Amino acid sequence: MQDKDKKILKPLSDMQSVYLHVPFCARICNYCRFYKLRPTNEAIDLYLNALDAEIKHRKDSGDFERPFDTIYWGGGTPAVLPEAKLERVAKSFGISPRYEWTVEIAPASINKSKLALLKDLGVNRISLGIQSFSEKTLLSLGRPHSMKAAMRAIEDVLSVGFEKFSLDLIFGAAGQTLDNFISDIKLAATSGASHISAYCLEFESGTSNCPGRGKTPEESAREADFMTLAMRLLPELGFPQYEISNYAKNGCECLHNRITWAMGSWLGFGPAAASQWGRWRFKNPSDLSIWADMQLRRSELKFDDQVRLDDEELFSSALIFGLRTNSGIDLLENKIRYPKADYQKYLPAVAMLENDGFLNVDTVRNVCGYEISKRVRLTEKGRLNADAVAVELL
Repeated sequence: MQDKDKKILKPLSDMQSVYLHVPFCARICNYCRFYKLRPTNEAIDLYLNALDAEIKHRKDSGDFERPFDTIYWGGGTPAVLPEAKLERVAKSFGISPRYEWTVEIAPASINKSKLALLKDLGVNRISLGIQSFSEKTLLSLGRPHSMKAAMRAIEDVLSVGFEKFSLDLIFGAAGQTLDNFISDIKLAATSGASHISAYCLEFESGTSNCPGRGKTPEESAREADFMTLAMRLLPELGFPQYEISNYAKNGCECLHNRITWAMGSWLGFGPAAASQWGRWRFKNPSDLSIWADMQLRRSELKFDDQVRLDDEELFSSALIFGLRTNSGIDLLENKIRYPKADYQKYLPAVAMLENDGFLNVDTVRNVCGYEISKRVRLTEKGRLNADAVAVELL
C-alpha cells in the first residue's frame, strides 16, 4: 500500500510522534526564534553522540514499544548535516513511521544526492524553506539563497519523486508589498508543492500569527492585509486553509502538526526539543553543551518548562490549539475526554467572543433537546486576532 493510500483509523489525539531538533544552520537568520548554531565538526560529533545516548535511553525506558505515526526532523536545518551523518541519525532511531516522515530543508543546503538518500531512508515529505521568491525580500530577511537556487531546489525535490512537499512563505518583511506577496503565492501554488505555510514575520519572538501583538495600529493593519490576502487567494488557487498559517491540497495536510494541535503525544529529541509524553510536557535545554552533558552522563535530568498535564491543562491546550485549525474544536467532545476539567468556566468567554464576531459556535441537540455537540471555530476576524482570542480564553 502506498503512503498516500493509507487510511488513518484512529483519532489524532491517540497518535504518537517523534520530533528531532537539528540545531545547525549555515547562516543564522535574525528573524528565527528557534535554537540554532553554526555547524562545526566538533559540535556535530557532540550532537550525534548525545543523540545516540538519548535515543538509547528512550528505547530502554520502553518509549519505543508502540509504533510511531509520524516523524519530523526540524531545526535549524537538518539537511546541513553531511549524508553520512543523516544516515547515522536515521539508523540510530531505527524506526519508520506509519504515515509521515518530514524533513525540513533549505535551498542552500540540499542537492539531488542528499534528497535521494532521504527518500531511500523512508522520508516521504519535504518542507522547503523558500520564504520568498523575491530577491529583494530574501535580502531583507538575510536568507543565503537566491530565487534561482529556490527554483532549482523545487525542481530537485520533484525530480527525486517527493509527491508531498511544503513551501514556507513569510510576509511582513521590510519593503515587502502586497504585490510581492501575491507573486510569491502564485509561484508557490504553481510550483508543484502540495502544501504552503504562510507565516508572519516577527523579529522579537519568531514567526507566527502576529497581527495586533504589541504593534502600532499601522503595523497591525499591514500584517492583517497580508494575512487576509493569503486566506482569500490560496484557497482560490487550490490550497484550502486548514490552520491559521497552513494551506494544503486535499489530503496533503501535515499530519505531524495535526497530531500536535489535537493534543496527541510526541517525543522530542535534541537540544530545545519539546515533548508531550506520559501526561507530562517538558523541553530539553536550549543549549547543545548542557543537553549533551545531560544525555551522556545521565546523572541529573533537568528539563525546561516541565508541566504536569492534568485534565484542566489538557482541556485548555486542546481549546487554544484546536481553535487554530479551521475545523475548530468540539467542546462537549473534549469535556468527555477531560472529565475533570472545569468546562463551564470557558462558556462566558466563548459567548462574548461569539457576540463580538471572533467565534462561530455550532450547537447540535438531540431529539430531547440536549446538547450533543458544541463546535467552536474562529471567524476570519478571529483568525486575524487568534492570539488575542487565546488570551480571553486562558
